[in-house]
Amino acid sequence: MYPRNTNDDFDFWLNWARLGNVKAKGHVLTMLTPLVKASIRRYFLSNMDAEDLLQEGYLVVSECIQSYDPKRGIPFLGFAKSRLKFHFMDLGRKTIKERCDSLDKTIPTSDGLLSYVDLIPDENSLVDEPLLRQEKRQALMKALAKLTPREKQVILLNLVENKNMHVVAKELGIAYRTVVNTKTNALRRLVASMQEVL
Repeated sequence: MYPRNTNDDFDFWLNWARLGNVKAKGHVLTMLTPLVKASIRRYFLSNMDAEDLLQEGYLVVSECIQSYDPKRGIPFLGFAKSRLKFHFMDLGRKTIKERCDSLDKTIPTSDGLLSYVDLIPDENSLVDEPLLRQEKRQALMKALAKLTPREKQVILLNLVENKNMHVVAKELGIAYRTVVNTKTNALRRLVASMQEVL
């Protein structure tokens, strides 16, 4: 539990921190820890170690202390809150993109190394028609590339990792209905893209 501080207390420590006092800077970071944690919960939509996220937030607040200009008339807390919001949204997008781009990365299985795409079942493919299977795989890769990062992530978690929609919603920190709509749109776009190519 973090102690309640008055605006005067906060302004006192912030002014000292802006002058380069290391102890004051540490005190400001401690005072703003609840804001950092709230920003992580609200705006970061991916998976990352909690301590790493907290350190990311502290770096943003430290940069805010250095770059804050009270002459602009913007309260420091509003300035820091805005910076934290956009930092964690951007970091979340990058993390989701990296995870989604990993559909072609290999994973160990009992059959050796396979990519995520290899694990997507294709009931219509014939063993004696490897060329057709290769064309379908290429078409699928092109279709997947057209999806948004969120759509790719929902498809990966639901269809490849076999997680049900409620688990996907909880893992991504979004509403169940949003996951359903995202999956529906993604499948519609995948089908349309595949039909264009094949």
